[in-house]
Amino acid sequence: MARFPGKTKEKKGLVVLGMSLLLATAGCTPPAPDADAIAKAQAAEEATVRQLDADWLKTAAARDVNAWLAYYADDAAVLPPNEPVATSKVDIRKSVAGLLSLPNLSLTWHPTKVEASKSGDLAYLYGSYSLTASDDKGKPISDTGKIVEIWKKQADGKWKCIVDTWNSDMPVTQPPASK
Repeated sequence: MARFPGKTKEKKGLVVLGMSLLLATAGCTPPAPDADAIAKAQAAEEATVRQLDADWLKTAAARDVNAWLAYYADDAAVLPPNEPVATSKVDIRKSVAGLLSLPNLSLTWHPTKVEASKSGDLAYLYGSYSLTASDDKGKPISDTGKIVEIWKKQADGKWKCIVDTWNSDMPVTQPPASK
């Protein structure tokens, strides 16, 4: 009795072709990602974001509003303390200009952690900041707190901050007791 009744050669040919295709496609499966290569790529992206953040800090020292704004993506959201969320370029500029125009401003921040995604298109950092300035009467003020920045790689390959926030570690000032 024939193993393939009827058109024996055609059926055998189809079986051989099917098995050949199966074996050929099995060999085309991409290799699993190399964990070391991914870790190296992540470390490189983290170093890039860390350097951009350090460069950004220099714009604060120079009080350069335009240079500061250049670190933000077009669709950035800035969440400053004691102000509404700023999502338009006009509102973001107003908030940053207000901060950088404080008399006798000295501002610094230090990232504690920087981490990039495995895909290499998102990164975040958090850390601390310290600020000193003068109030509207010339009295010195100081503040310390924490920062969070979320960065996204843009279509042109450049990193831009898409979310920026900072808030104080200082206790809320209580209003004077009414008499």
